Amino acid sequence: MKTVIIGVGNPVLTDDGVGIHVAKRLRTVLPAASGVTVRTAYAGGLRLMDAMIGFDRAIIVDALWTGENPPGTVVRLEAEDLKRARNTASVHDLDLPTALDFAAHAGVKVPSQIEAWGVEIDDATTFSEDLTPAVRAAMPHVVGEICRSIQLGTTLAPEEVLG
Repeated sequence: MKTVIIGVGNPVLTDDGVGIHVAKRLRTVLPAASGVTVRTAYAGGLRLMDAMIGFDRAIIVDALWTGENPPGTVVRLEAEDLKRARNTASVHDLDLPTALDFAAHAGVKVPSQIEAWGVEIDDATTFSEDLTPAVRAAMPHVVGEICRSIQLGTTLAPEEVLG
């Protein structure tokens, strides 16, 4: 099964770049023989969907800013939660579930399994490439969860993602 992990975010807006930081870390811990491709994306919707084309499984990592959890909380996202992730939608683009539905109707091969992880953030307005302490402390946890998921195969079914 061809798997892609996509870290999403803005790398110069403090915690908004947590998905990018996770992707960079995963590149160093995943063995080359794992067959997993790790990518980064700076926008959601069609661009994020484009990064998934040709893969059977996608794992997305993004920042969450809900105010419902303390900063640094790692959350396994369900299909409905993807709308709350910081970068899976844009006012200038389609949201990810709509982009995936569009691709499926157009006959484009997109993953049949999609898993998403979010990290509750503290600051996405300060220009900095550094994460806040709570979000930085969450990095080993989210990296570990993704590594476990790759081995266990825990995913959302496509109908859950597409709603």
